[in-house]
Amino acid sequence: MQKSTTKQILRQIQEFTRRASTSYHARESHDAFYAEVKKMVDLMSEIQEFDKSLGPGLKIGRLVSWPQGDGQAFYFVTSIGRRTVKLAWLLWLDAWQSPVVVDGEALRPAVERAIDAKDGLRRIFGRHAVDPAQRGV
Repeated sequence: MQKSTTKQILRQIQEFTRRASTSYHARESHDAFYAEVKKMVDLMSEIQEFDKSLGPGLKIGRLVSWPQGDGQAFYFVTSIGRRTVKLAWLLWLDAWQSPVVVDGEALRPAVERAIDAKDGLRRIFGRHAVDPAQRGV
């Protein structure tokens, strides 16, 4: 299997965020709510598989999240610096944003810790890890 380039990964992130935003806004009508939530859950499964395909550790394209309110705030890693990491927000369910992220950036140790925790859960539970995006859905 050929390794994806940074450009390909960033294009995939754009596609994921576009699809999530479309579903988020479409669910505003009552009739479409459950259909769009189902689409969002399916999209998160696709995003999780994409994230797993990148392998463990801090890398461009990884999905990172922090608990916020009654849910999670989700972001994709788009650039990695020595001290900070640039992130793209994923508009998701309740549209939470994390105070860890300021102007699209977070301190590198905070991002590394969140990714290490996710990777640790995957090592322990494998495919049976709890998906925080599906809580309460």
